[in-house]
Amino acid sequence: MYCLYHLPQALEMHLCLLVTFALFLASCGHTNRLSEYPIFNNLALYETRVLPKAIDADVWIAPPPSDTARPTTVSWALEIVRAAGEIIAEAEASRKLQEALVPEELAAAAGRGFQKAAETYLRLQPVRSLQADPPFLVETILEEFRLASSPTGVRAQVAVRSRILHRPSAEVVWENSTRETIPLQRTMAAVLVPGGATVASIFNATRLLSLEVTEIRRILEYAAQNAGEKLGESLRKDVAKLPRKGE
Repeated sequence: MYCLYHLPQALEMHLCLLVTFALFLASCGHTNRLSEYPIFNNLALYETRVLPKAIDADVWIAPPPSDTARPTTVSWALEIVRAAGEIIAEAEASRKLQEALVPEELAAAAGRGFQKAAETYLRLQPVRSLQADPPFLVETILEEFRLASSPTGVRAQVAVRSRILHRPSAEVVWENSTRETIPLQRTMAAVLVPGGATVASIFNATRLLSLEVTEIRRILEYAAQNAGEKLGESLRKDVAKLPRKGE
């Protein structure tokens, strides 16, 4: 009797868990319907955008308020600033980080990384606006960008989603997302110092925030672009699986 009495509640909990898991899978889904649309050698409008909380960093121009009054989670931006604080004043480090973090430019960099793959493997040629009436829309969304400092250096944690939409039907043709952890020292060698692998170890928080704002911005943008390129690689693999003519 005890088991029978509790059976409905157990079933309800089990069903809730199944529904939650199904919703989680749906939110992380990878859509590939490239074979269903005339996407090769066509036109597309490439766009980028940023989720409202993609950066989600509390950066203070003035020295940050004390967080010791009550238990709180210190923002990642403040952690980076404090990691550099032994040499650089917190106010100066905060100013540089705030000026270097431009969400729209980070999203644009991620978009460039994915666009290169779409143009290369789908031959989707870009148009300037919807006035050209392109049949496809390629959208890259910056979902998260934050920095994490450790004894081995600073890393960018980047979450990006790209999708290709068929405008006449409003259907999603292709969609995927990625979450990457990218050591910033790798980006410095590629962006600022040709052949500069020997300087890879310098990018702790202090050295990063000792750079000029424009240099920091370029490094952060390269990290976002790198995440977009990872999505582009996913697209390439899907294109490679498509049946070829005569097969």
